[in-house]
Amino acid sequence: MPTSPVVVWFLEPGNAATMLRTIVQLDLAGADAVVLPGGADCPEALLLAAAASRRAPRIGVVAEISPWSQPPFLTARALGTLDALTRGRAGWFVSGRDSGTVSTDDSGRWCAGTATETERQDALADYLAATAALGNSWEPDALIADVPSGRYVDADCVHVTNYHGPYFSTRGPLNAPRPPQGRAVRFAEYREGTAESDVADVLVVRCEEDIPAARASADCVLLRVAGEAAVAPPVTSADGYAFSAVSGRLIGQVLHETLPALVPAPRGGLLRDRFGLSASDFEFVPYHAEQEVSA
Repeated sequence: MPTSPVVVWFLEPGNAATMLRTIVQLDLAGADAVVLPGGADCPEALLLAAAASRRAPRIGVVAEISPWSQPPFLTARALGTLDALTRGRAGWFVSGRDSGTVSTDDSGRWCAGTATETERQDALADYLAATAALGNSWEPDALIADVPSGRYVDADCVHVTNYHGPYFSTRGPLNAPRPPQGRAVRFAEYREGTAESDVADVLVVRCEEDIPAARASADCVLLRVAGEAAVAPPVTSADGYAFSAVSGRLIGQVLHETLPALVPAPRGGLLRDRFGLSASDFEFVPYHAEQEVSA
């Protein structure tokens, strides 16, 4: 892990101009990543992240994406594009909350709007597996761009995913090469026994007592500090802090006093490196018909 705490900022919903301005300020203050909220009450997280990719050249941009808002292919494709735009600074805040819109997969086998909580958890696990499979449809060296031979891609290194789980189906491959990080860093709120907590790279906990359990699932654990507590974060055994509900006069104080004290020098490079995460290795596992489980 880095020698100084890693810092993530959960951005409050607002208009696009205000949110972009805050992201630029966070970049200058040395925050490692900013989480852009999803939902109907704020700008679309992926579009805002793309807009921020050049205005804020160091900070990681983490888009909150609900699996109930779009099929796995669109999420995997969008995250890969964002990682390419940011040169390896993309993240995905995996959220199982309702986003205001409901999407089914292209098979039409199920709908989140009529599912039970158990089904939604099972479906979220399946969604995460489908996006991971799509992320491994291109091998790292598939893009060769050999002008003399006229070969742009090594076709043997691009794989048809043909993923078919109990809730989601997606054929693949993605229509874009493997991005700098291999896949975007996955963030989630820690909740014991949930699909997002089981696969997250970075987990956010609300109290010190949850840190040991969260460490059993994720390589990096952050303690959430909100409101006035953000001015003087408590000593913690976590790897860093997740600031939230910071608004009004507190923003300036945290940006100009608290963050510089926590992160003396702004970090750059791949987002996963800042959080002490291992590389995302390529692993293509072809789907076989006998793996199918009916919904």
